[in-house]
Amino acid sequence: MSVISKGFLDELRSRLRLSDIIGGRIAVTRAGREFKACCPFHGEKTPSFTINDEKEFYHCFGCGAHGDHIGFLMQHDSAPFMEVVETLAAQAGMDVPKPTAQEREKFDRQDQYFKIMDTAAKFFTAQLFEPKNKDVLDYLKGRDLTDETIAAFRLGYAPDDGQAIRKILKSKGYNDHDLVELCLTKRSTRGTEDYGFFRDRVMFPVTDKKGRVIAFGGRVLPDHIRPPQANSSYTPAKYMNSSETPLFHKGRTVYNMSNARQASLNGEKIVVAEGYADVIALAQAGFNGSVAPLGTALTENQIELLWNMIPSREVDEIKEPYLCFDGDNAGQRAAIRAMERILPILRPGVSARFAFMPDGQDPDDLIRGQGVTAMQSVLDKAIPLHDMIWRNLTHGKDFTRPESRAALSHAIESVTLPIADRTIQNAYRQMLKDKFYAHFRGQKSNGYKKRNDSPKVQLIRPSAGNELPARLILGMLIQSPNLFESHEDGLMGFSCANQSLDLLRQHVISILVDKQGITHDELKSALHEEGINGDMIASLQRDMRIHAPYVFQEDAQSAVNEGLQELLRRACGDARRA
Repeated sequence: MSVISKGFLDELRSRLRLSDIIGGRIAVTRAGREFKACCPFHGEKTPSFTINDEKEFYHCFGCGAHGDHIGFLMQHDSAPFMEVVETLAAQAGMDVPKPTAQEREKFDRQDQYFKIMDTAAKFFTAQLFEPKNKDVLDYLKGRDLTDETIAAFRLGYAPDDGQAIRKILKSKGYNDHDLVELCLTKRSTRGTEDYGFFRDRVMFPVTDKKGRVIAFGGRVLPDHIRPPQANSSYTPAKYMNSSETPLFHKGRTVYNMSNARQASLNGEKIVVAEGYADVIALAQAGFNGSVAPLGTALTENQIELLWNMIPSREVDEIKEPYLCFDGDNAGQRAAIRAMERILPILRPGVSARFAFMPDGQDPDDLIRGQGVTAMQSVLDKAIPLHDMIWRNLTHGKDFTRPESRAALSHAIESVTLPIADRTIQNAYRQMLKDKFYAHFRGQKSNGYKKRNDSPKVQLIRPSAGNELPARLILGMLIQSPNLFESHEDGLMGFSCANQSLDLLRQHVISILVDKQGITHDELKSALHEEGINGDMIASLQRDMRIHAPYVFQEDAQSAVNEGLQELLRRACGDARRA
């Protein structure tokens, strides 16, 4: 068991180039900023094994092998962790810190706990294959589970005898205190002996990222298999999970984490389902990256865990687990809760997709009833996070009235506010505002109705080398807000290369969409309230006095309209040539 601090291991890795460590075992060749080699962990003739010194990891695109300095030597040399650390420390000129007596005691106890949990898992598996429990095994096979799947997930059975698990574990030398601590047994409230926490249930071992058993889930058997209950009014819970233990923290792990992590390294999607049966059905159907939370809604820690399970490969690649929800109202509410958990911790490079099952079906039902292609179709239709936000804001709502449309504009501001990363917050706000503008294109005199047959707005972004047309367009719009009415299509499809100008554009358009008939002074006041610097507006006015003085002349409406039309044409022309 490791007692080495993360800080020591980080320093150790930073002192040694990964390509040197691996190059000492196999032949590597430089390929740009990385190194390539034929993977030592599976037979291949064409190199698919890459080494990235900057990010300190290796990855094989053939077999999915992935890791750092320590992981490579442990796998290649078949060496234990501490031996590898001592070898690398000697190369780096570092002394391996010695654990204190307290640390050693802590980790020895943790080792003992892992042994107890593994023994319990083996006991439950053995019980499943006992002849007297054949009806339980038949029940699992009746759900189309193969022998291979049952073995891969280490499924088992907790017998109805409350003393069975306690007796077998005590016979191995383990004590009652540890069994209660690990939620394998419970204290009796009647002063009698401790008894099994799980009884007469199908057992699902929960493992950590290394595949070690840390907890269990138990599913009640169907009525026709369960023995008659003394209390006929008692209805047991369908699922039971281990309580929090020294090894298990419910909100910090997911079911099938170890297998799904390896599948993700092999390029498969991470798919989040609701329960154990869904995960097993998905995995058996070939969706090996499937996981599930453990009886709770997704937590922030679990979301971070999902992102960490997906390897970083390309700079522009987004880590997006697929979150599956029922198609009914409860599923919609669960999806909204997940969305609300994701937004505060959203950052560049990570997101999520939302997939909705057909009404009344979960992945297990769908796969057994309609096959793998039906499930794949659900995942193919998964929507990205920004579309999920828009769907939540607009689905089933009527926006024919100005008040409801104004409420939507306000909701866009509110829903993006929890995003802590300002870059992501601004990007999401702009994207949702653009959807908003496109949604309400059309005749304002007709109650701002959405024009369903309108083409999707394509924002034209002028080249950064010539900002003048964009500056004049914004200046004219601020000076004469009534221009928006007659030039809406062109202005909706216009954007600015300069970020400051484009932020001003977003604010101006948003205000003009919200407030019909707004005056020049009212628009300036509204911009001031939104934090727009008055100096920027003044600089736009100076540009207009030099390059478009007709804007300030009386009875020049025709010239202003023609000038704005020409500027929009020039700006869009610059953008297309850029």
